[in-house]
Amino acid sequence: MCGRFVVARSVGQLQTIFEADDVIGEVPGVSYNIAPTQPIAILVDRAFEKAEDGSPLGELSREIHAARWGLVPRWAKAVDEHGPLINGRIETILEKPSFKDSVVRRRCVIPASGYYEWQIAADGTKQPFYISAGTDGMFALAGLYEWWADPSKDAKDPARWLLSATTLTKDSAPELAHIHDRNPVLLSPDTYEAWLDPHIEGDAELLEAVSADSDRVAAEAEFFKVGAEVGQVRNNSADLIRPIY
Repeated sequence: MCGRFVVARSVGQLQTIFEADDVIGEVPGVSYNIAPTQPIAILVDRAFEKAEDGSPLGELSREIHAARWGLVPRWAKAVDEHGPLINGRIETILEKPSFKDSVVRRRCVIPASGYYEWQIAADGTKQPFYISAGTDGMFALAGLYEWWADPSKDAKDPARWLLSATTLTKDSAPELAHIHDRNPVLLSPDTYEAWLDPHIEGDAELLEAVSADSDRVAAEAEFFKVGAEVGQVRNNSADLIRPIY
């Protein structure tokens, strides 16, 4: 699973790299140790009008929003009722009440320079690795998002709405399997647009295509050992992604 990741680019750089039309709200900037429940940047393709069935009408706007990492289902009674749902298994998300509705039209991209994973040795010790798209690259992590209304706040209070998101994971690509048995679903140029497009209804076929292409992206990932300091959320600097030998 992916429990920590890195965004080593400013919001302005993300907007340029991912060709977003607009930035909405207080989107977090550079962070070398993003942890569950913290705010993250997500990209969505949004229509300004919708049909009665919820399908988008007209042209789409590509936007960067701030979201809580840890999806809160819209039917949840409290934010942490089901714990922070930071990952969803792509193999089973269509069977999970917390995720299946979001698959249809509430898909997003989570920009990441890289992510951390812990390799567990035979003696139980854990060695963190940094897995990245290279110094100049960016991963596009497949994600889902949801809007949740806080029932304790007035229906007319805009602050009652919480935008949250989750990353998706899959069985590890062969090149990364020695580190961990799961890796994030990494979008390729061939699947990126389809994943974001709400005109396309998410189904098993789309999930299978995205999962297969993820392995091709993962095969080109760079990885190396990093220091144990990443295990503490309070540590947050470029030193965390410095390789150790």
